[in-house]
Amino acid sequence: MNEKNYCVILAGGLGTRLWPMSREKQPKQFIDVLGTGRTLIQDTYERFARIIPTENIIIVTNEKYRRLVREQIPDISENNVLVEPMRRNTVPAVIWAALEVIRRQPDGRLIVSPSDQNISNIEAFEADVLRGLDYVGDNEVLLTMGAKPSRAETSYGYIQMAHHIPGTHDIYKVQSFTEKPAAEFAKIFYESGEFLWNTGLFLWSAETFIRAVVNVSAEMKTIVGSVVSGYRNGENVSDLLLELFAKSPNMTLEQSVLEKSDNVDVKLCHFGWADLGTWQAVHDILPQSDMGNVVIDSKSLLYDCKDCIIKLPEGHVAVVQGLEDYVIVEDDNVLVICRKGDQKNIRKFVNDAQLNLGEEYV
Repeated sequence: MNEKNYCVILAGGLGTRLWPMSREKQPKQFIDVLGTGRTLIQDTYERFARIIPTENIIIVTNEKYRRLVREQIPDISENNVLVEPMRRNTVPAVIWAALEVIRRQPDGRLIVSPSDQNISNIEAFEADVLRGLDYVGDNEVLLTMGAKPSRAETSYGYIQMAHHIPGTHDIYKVQSFTEKPAAEFAKIFYESGEFLWNTGLFLWSAETFIRAVVNVSAEMKTIVGSVVSGYRNGENVSDLLLELFAKSPNMTLEQSVLEKSDNVDVKLCHFGWADLGTWQAVHDILPQSDMGNVVIDSKSLLYDCKDCIIKLPEGHVAVVQGLEDYVIVEDDNVLVICRKGDQKNIRKFVNDAQLNLGEEYV
């Protein structure tokens, strides 16, 4: 294994679109969403441990989930669990991780990964990741990974490819990013053949990323410049991180860094990818009955039902008649029955439950 290769797993999110199974006290990355006996973060960690030294795998999470990380990944060093001082988007978390990589390995390169993905072809995944890490080690670029769309999906982001990079294995310049398009645009993107799904997997050398962040705006140059200087001079890390997270814009990596940089490439990947952020996505990757129904670790009797997904606590039984394209999920003190395609409404349900019923239901 290459000692210069690092992995940063982002595991601080709430995963509200998989409510009620995903809760604030134990969000989706820490639960067995697919009924395999393993949580999503365990799968993610083991996937990278096959190709990256375990001492080079860093997990960024929230203080609430420090215990869950240590329980589910018992082999990880305490120094490799970075606990965010406050909830923010991904930018400050990745800046912190990049600084930590530079401290350990000045010419280190890293892959940033969500903790809630499904990869169907592990061998192809390993080959694509290792090729990507070699590429960013030899070139001062920010590399994204894209999957060829199989449908006009509105819950994924899209990356538009420009020209192919000569001498590379399926790497292209990036033309544009689009976050979760409307249905008519998703159809155009899918049919054009110019767009890839944004997997949320990003690769770069740590130094290249820090330089990119500093260059995107005068505000970020001031914020990051101060933190980088203090970090390298051994100042109080807690104070530096609080400043970094408090002042950084609450935007995605794509919005705040990649869209404003001119050295961004995308690698067309071949490993079978799915983001497990919605019940629709979970339904699509699990084995289905002749009527397209998916039942996860539950007992049920279904009559004239089609394309539904059912998940109940152990010992509970569902008897369902005449539903099509529905989610029926019960967990602890909440039962949700809603249309599977109305994923945006899940967030509304969570907010309404919190406001009208109480914190114990979210």
